[in-house]
Amino acid sequence: MLLLLPEKVDNQQVFEIQVPLEVKREEFAKLGEVRWTCPIPVDSCVNMYLVGIRFLLNLPAASQSPQPY
Repeated sequence: MLLLLPEKVDNQQVFEIQVPLEVKREEFAKLGEVRWTCPIPVDSCVNMYLVGIRFLLNLPAASQSPQPY
């Protein structure tokens, strides 16, 4: 998956992406690992970063997780 981010991230950094599921009206969290980044100049002072990630796990979003007893 490709992301466009406003700040640079490190290779192999792992982060959570929450994705809404239209069919079930739920959210799932996906863990993604940064594989590569490429700066994209927007103007003379600002860069955006195109980031390639691979998904590691699919987890229920925190709001959808069962509560422990």
